[in-house]
Amino acid sequence: MKKPLVVLFMLALITGYSYSQWVEQVSGTSLQLSSISAPDDNNVWICGNAGLVKKTVNGGTNWTTTTAPAAEDLYNIWAIDGNVALTTSSPAATNVYRTSNGGANWSLVFTQAGGFMDAIWMTSATNGFMMGDPVGGRWSLWRTTNGGVNWDSTGLYVPQIAAEASWNNSLYISGSNIYFGTNTNRIYYSSNNGANWTSQTTPAASQYAVWFNTPTVGLSGGANMFSTVNGGTTWSNMTSLGTSNISGITGIGTTWYFVRQANLIFKSTNNGTTWAIDYTATVGAQYLHIGKSRTGTRMWACTITGGISKSEGAVGIAPISNEVPSAFGLEQNYPNPFNPSTTFKFNVPSASNVSLKIYDMLGNEITTLVNENLQSGVYEVKFDASTLSSGVYFYSLNAGNFTATKKMMLVK
Repeated sequence: MKKPLVVLFMLALITGYSYSQWVEQVSGTSLQLSSISAPDDNNVWICGNAGLVKKTVNGGTNWTTTTAPAAEDLYNIWAIDGNVALTTSSPAATNVYRTSNGGANWSLVFTQAGGFMDAIWMTSATNGFMMGDPVGGRWSLWRTTNGGVNWDSTGLYVPQIAAEASWNNSLYISGSNIYFGTNTNRIYYSSNNGANWTSQTTPAASQYAVWFNTPTVGLSGGANMFSTVNGGTTWSNMTSLGTSNISGITGIGTTWYFVRQANLIFKSTNNGTTWAIDYTATVGAQYLHIGKSRTGTRMWACTITGGISKSEGAVGIAPISNEVPSAFGLEQNYPNPFNPSTTFKFNVPSASNVSLKIYDMLGNEITTLVNENLQSGVYEVKFDASTLSSGVYFYSLNAGNFTATKKMMLVK
């Protein structure tokens, strides 16, 4: 009985069909959605116009609407977990609201006449940073040490130059490094949690999004895209796709995603050397933000017409060693059995086109985790199977003349 089963499985590999890595969510709204914050793959918060806050606690299976913080358009949100979140609005004044009970109730924790609070980034459950447009000739920069209940701007002085301003979500923090973009050719940078600031210069104006996949490799952009390999000391032009303003950038390892104010999601698997369209939303949709789960592998994007797009499976591949293997190899996934995520490790002895795919028991292709040219090295890639049913699955690595297929078990 084993031989016919193998033949059937291999035939199914040849004739199997491919599923998209992106799934459109049932958001239940047509209002503009402006910002996403995903503490993990299951808990995701999104804010938008008219005080709208949407959230999911099960990875997008269901989306609920929380109590509205206020009848104001909301432009940025940061969720600490499934219960605590902060969101900003900008009516005649800038207001910041906080919930500690999953959005059932919201408290006004900050208000400022004028300006526009662009982004909040919590570095822990207690410590965080907030950035907004200049008011009174200085950038609006604030810290919290108690989870966003109170905010203080002491020691955070950066003078405004001419009429510069920023953009919602244009803030990135890693460790003690803080970056925020402007509508000029400047990106402001601090290496010591805001105690001191310098301005980094890009080739052209408008830094509506800033992101780093490593401490040194980052992208920024507005009408154009720019890259750095030295932490922002220098920025260079990068060839990319699309023509509208870039409104979100994120990624992991050597894989990058970005959106413009259009209905396309772009992806690069080689640090931006080449780009391709990864997903196309409905005509008329315009993406305003894209983000990655902070402790997971899923990607999330939202549009001006209430659309929410979710990626399935792994979002990036990461080299884990400079070792040059002597031969191709595919290891057993770990953990196995798993729920809901697992990791694959494989060896590439020489530059090759590599594909790693997941199949079900019938040989139908579930998703493609890797399909790119890789240099020699040892690689890891993670796979999230939260939306799949319990059962046996197969994963297959193809590189040059090498092929290996192994079995894994999802147990929920």
